[in-house]
Amino acid sequence: MNRKKAFIVSIVIPIALLHFFTGSNYRGPYPEFVNGYLLDILVPFSFYFLMCLVGFSLLRSWIVRSILLFGVAASVEIAQFFGIPLLGRTFDPVDFIMYGIGIILAVILDTIVFPYIFKFWRFAGE
Repeated sequence: MNRKKAFIVSIVIPIALLHFFTGSNYRGPYPEFVNGYLLDILVPFSFYFLMCLVGFSLLRSWIVRSILLFGVAASVEIAQFFGIPLLGRTFDPVDFIMYGIGIILAVILDTIVFPYIFKFWRFAGE
């Protein structure tokens, strides 16, 4: 496994574990934020990086990854609005903002921060 893939896995696994440890019954600090919004930020964030691992040439562009990911997340939220319990049951329009924050953070790290810090990281689309 190359270093970029190993690094992405090291990002995604803790986020997945956090989901299992917090769940909807989290009662620690800031329970409203953690239960309502933290995973809405972190899940799109981690899926963005998982999409970096896919070998399709179309997904090499950060723009395509971002639009596709936001479209899927928004579709799930809209399904909840219509009463379809798809990956959740509660519609919250603020979730659209949280999805965007997660994706924007991932894009910034992918295209600006990580290439500056890590020599093995390349700009998306290369």
